[in-house]
Amino acid sequence: MKPILTAAAACLLAACAAAPEIQYFQLPDSRFRLPAGAGKSEVAVRVHLAETLKQPGLIYQIDEGRLNFARRHLWAEPLDTALSARFANELNRLGTRYRYLPARHAPAAQTLDIYIEAFNGSHQGYTLVQGYSRWADGSGRNFARRTAQQGDGYAAMLQSLSEGVTAAAQDIAR
Repeated sequence: MKPILTAAAACLLAACAAAPEIQYFQLPDSRFRLPAGAGKSEVAVRVHLAETLKQPGLIYQIDEGRLNFARRHLWAEPLDTALSARFANELNRLGTRYRYLPARHAPAAQTLDIYIEAFNGSHQGYTLVQGYSRWADGSGRNFARRTAQQGDGYAAMLQSLSEGVTAAAQDIAR
């Protein structure tokens, strides 16, 4: 009987020791690509995150008042870095009169500050990208993009957040 109990205890301990694997996620199109358009005025894109977003895990809103911070589903790089590159890519695709660069790539005469207040999935089946932009002259725009999430899981949430960034960049573009 004692060998059976010992074997059962060992199996239980082994099961407890096998923690779920950590998965890393990357925001689609968050690798900066230098745009064409030499001669255009350069603008540095700098992203500022709300305190709740300054952590490594993806965020899911459980209900109206509670957020879930993922512990095993993490950003592959800091979110502000990824969003800075992603917004620069999106704004360059829109073909405005500026050439946008993430602030860490090159200092520019002008800076576009983008403040992200919400960047999360939701229990209601959408993701939210919300915040505002601000130019050095004080002008700016608010944006709040809810995008329907197609499917379950973090991969579907990332795709929906990506669509929200694309829509927010259209709101920001001058």
